[in-house]
Amino acid sequence: MGELTAVKPDPHILIIGPGSMGLTHAGLLARAGLDVTVLDYRPQRAAQLSASGISIRGAVGDFEVMVPVVAAAAEVRPPDLAIFFVKAYSTAEALRHAQDVLQQQTILLTLQNGLGNYELLVESAGAHRVLVGTTSSGAYRSGLAEVHVAAIGDIQIGGVEAAADVADRVCELFSSAGLPAGVCDDLDALLWRKAIINASVNPLAALAGVRNGALLQVPGMRLLLRGLAGEVEQIAAAAGISLGEDMVAVVEQVVAHTARNRCSMLQDLQAGRRTEIEQISGHIAAVGREHNAPAYLNQTLASMVKAAAAKKGI
Repeated sequence: MGELTAVKPDPHILIIGPGSMGLTHAGLLARAGLDVTVLDYRPQRAAQLSASGISIRGAVGDFEVMVPVVAAAAEVRPPDLAIFFVKAYSTAEALRHAQDVLQQQTILLTLQNGLGNYELLVESAGAHRVLVGTTSSGAYRSGLAEVHVAAIGDIQIGGVEAAADVADRVCELFSSAGLPAGVCDDLDALLWRKAIINASVNPLAALAGVRNGALLQVPGMRLLLRGLAGEVEQIAAAAGISLGEDMVAVVEQVVAHTARNRCSMLQDLQAGRRTEIEQISGHIAAVGREHNAPAYLNQTLASMVKAAAAKKGI
């Protein structure tokens, strides 16, 4: 990982997953002059994206940037940094798809929703090569190659063993692209902080069919939002996770910051795609049961999202 000891000369960065967040980060990193490639699993879509370029709109300004998008890992030269943006239920498949290009020097970073992604990457590559991160940015796709960025939030990154040594350098890369980033030493808190935000916002906004901001504007939704955040906070505490901040207030701050965003679960449900409800609310409810902590709201929302998906034939 010698290439990541400094922002220049640029390391090769591979974005795995061409969804709204993957394309947003690819576009911003490429605009900053960094060497970026996107790995897709659909050849036709990869060819279209590679030919058309990525159009970014919204909170980061309006611009177009050309980024190579490929569907075969064999077409990618070995990256120094691979960033996973695929759905949580596709992490294992994405690892298999990319395995031929992920070399011993490659650092893997997950910026995905849900719990369990970090553990899968560690199982595959070892803790010395894996970083975990969270981002409070919000974006949604407004066309095949067009992404609307509702808000840019902070990125927090952490790791153990040798991976921790390059966390600062990875943060430099993001910060150089206008994505504020910092290092967090408490991995459990890092993972659960994002899990609380996901579990509070995503299922509620998806079921109501609203942008994030409505969760604060409608009294009944705000009550549920606060209840969900408080419940997950209690489950984390029962599991021995100390978060050190009022997560109900944090969730409300994130919702206010991303008020115009259409969260990923809402996008998935409306598009008839599989959601990450099992990796978010379902996983949290399971941890609650394991530690005898109430998980009624999370289990209920998980059941309701699955029912809504089943009604759409997902």
